[in-house]
Amino acid sequence: MKNKALHTFFARLLLIYGLHLIIKWGDETFHHFFAFTRRGIYFSIFVISLWMLCLYILDFLKKKWFTPRKQPLVYLFFCLGYGYLFALITNIVYRYVDVHYFRTDWGNIGYFNPVLILGVLVLFMSALSFYEYFQTELTVKENQLLAEKLKKENAIAHYKLLKAQIEPHFLFNSLSVLSSLVYKDADLASDFILKLSRILRFSIDRNDQMYVSLEEELDFVNNYFFLIHTRFGDAIRLTNHLEIREHVIVPPGTLQVLTENSIKHNSHNKTHPLEIRLYNDQDFIYVSNNLNPGKPSHASTGVGLINLSKRFYLLCGKNIDYGVVAGDFVVKLPIIFKNNSDENIGH
Repeated sequence: MKNKALHTFFARLLLIYGLHLIIKWGDETFHHFFAFTRRGIYFSIFVISLWMLCLYILDFLKKKWFTPRKQPLVYLFFCLGYGYLFALITNIVYRYVDVHYFRTDWGNIGYFNPVLILGVLVLFMSALSFYEYFQTELTVKENQLLAEKLKKENAIAHYKLLKAQIEPHFLFNSLSVLSSLVYKDADLASDFILKLSRILRFSIDRNDQMYVSLEEELDFVNNYFFLIHTRFGDAIRLTNHLEIREHVIVPPGTLQVLTENSIKHNSHNKTHPLEIRLYNDQDFIYVSNNLNPGKPSHASTGVGLINLSKRFYLLCGKNIDYGVVAGDFVVKLPIIFKNNSDENIGH
């Protein structure tokens, strides 16, 4: 902080000294360059010191008394008065130093010089305007960066909350399926436990991730459907025509949630099986099922599609779409590529 203040001081000193050289270059009252240069250094140090003192005082008063945005007229008149005082002090010191140290024959010049005071006042107000402008711009940019950071942190926290609501529901249903198999077929139950362990491992390993590859998600849903098929047999069928494309990602558990929802909200038996289909086109992944009217096997909790849509929005800025098309219930998922998603969530 101290080094920065020193650098700022010397940068301003060089600027003022350069202006002094330009303005006084044609002044022939100085008989040699040394006096001219020494006078310029003294004058520049004085102006910079007084200017920085003014800035510190103004900043202090703004924090204690008023703010430019809430009281603009008060601030304007205060700056004009303060600028006039600054200009008057500059005029007095300028005249005193010149007369007593450099040009004693200028003693007949008065301490009050309206032209010099007006000029210094204009310079003061101009410099103050630029200073306030850049301070405002800096504050706006800092606030924008902070807002973006908070937005991303809130999005991640919200995502984890939504995900936590889904995982207990999935685990409960899986354990219910397992409980019905243990006493029927030990070997099948063993395979069921193996698949379930892979599902749980997937959930644990991907717990803190906002997305997984489509290939990983398909492996996950295939393990899940093994459990379903073991319980219901041909009453529920899964047809997969998804094309595995490189760098395509989805929120973890997407296809499993949609498969589970299809089973929950439709009746299913061997005579009227439930057909679940996975397929895609260039821009979307589709999960569809035929509508089998009847009493659903589980009451809806309202979590599935709503939370899934929010998860997609947090990941890519797009919602999912769903509805009945030609007698089938169809869920339409936007295809997300990893690079585009990383830009959206700021990874």
